[in-house]
Amino acid sequence: MEFKSLTNIESSFRRIRLMLAVFVGCCTLVTVFALWNSYRFAEKQREKIYVLDGGKSLMLALSQDLSQNRPAEAREHVRRFHELFFG
Repeated sequence: MEFKSLTNIESSFRRIRLMLAVFVGCCTLVTVFALWNSYRFAEKQREKIYVLDGGKSLMLALSQDLSQNRPAEAREHVRRFHELFFG
């Protein structure tokens, strides 16, 4: 003799397990998409060089060589940091 309540519990458990698997799958897809999209955005931003004009305005200079302006940019960042942090 089979109890109806036990089959309902078993089918409910199977349904809950299926819903949990679908939820975890959806969360995984959203996470993978967000990581991929953020990585792509970061790569686009690394292709740009920002040039500070006397520390006042910010101009975007597109260049083929990324290392061309890195030392000047680093010096300006350090100078600005010291100015804001210690000043």
